[in-house]
Amino acid sequence: MDKMIRWEDLQSGCTLTVCAEAETGLFEKVLEHGRTVHGIKEFSPDFYNKVRASIREGYCDLEDELCQYGECCC
Repeated sequence: MDKMIRWEDLQSGCTLTVCAEAETGLFEKVLEHGRTVHGIKEFSPDFYNKVRASIREGYCDLEDELCQYGECCC
């Protein structure tokens, strides 16, 4: 089963669900999304801790693919 996280668990107003086979890949996707879609320039240690605490086992659909085009966030 994949690792997954919902962006809404980190910051409200975004429906992105990110999936990856390993925690490392999940962090890469979360950080890229934060930079490109939400304009976050620096990530604090608290943010990393929040991400780690929000990771779940599961499966998600193609929502993270849509987000490459900015279609997932309100």
